Amino acid sequence: MTSPASGTGSDPVAGLTELLDQLTGTPGAAAPAQEGQAPELVFRDVDQFVSGYLALVLERRVASGPTPGITWCPRWWAHPEALSRLYALWRAWEALRITDPHTGMSIWWRDHLDPHLAALTGDAGPFSRCGADRHREPEPLRVEPAPAEVLAQLPDV
Repeated sequence: MTSPASGTGSDPVAGLTELLDQLTGTPGAAAPAQEGQAPELVFRDVDQFVSGYLALVLERRVASGPTPGITWCPRWWAHPEALSRLYALWRAWEALRITDPHTGMSIWWRDHLDPHLAALTGDAGPFSRCGADRHREPEPLRVEPAPAEVLAQLPDV
């Protein structure tokens, strides 16, 4: 996977065009799956998706000191909620790329990325205590075991 800055010389538009070609299945992209086979993934895992796509296409100001912006943690993978949400974003991106090649990416941005990114980077989100150059370990929610009589009222018991 190339970055938008790579490609032809230092022309960012040419580099972005090359990246989009790779991601949308145009020249040089992975071949479509044969019937009965799972489609080939563009990204082999969530880490490659975050570093090879998301970090390159998101243009958000990252908060730094008094400068406003989103709060992002460079160790995103160390936050269970972030790992789960970013994994879901990657899988939705891969699925929509295949199942709806015309409008899938727009749907992905609107229905998947925007709400997840807001939750991750919001004031109460998992990155709220981190910053562009620092990471604080996650603090799980405090829970107490549910009483057996409460669980017994649920239909799946």
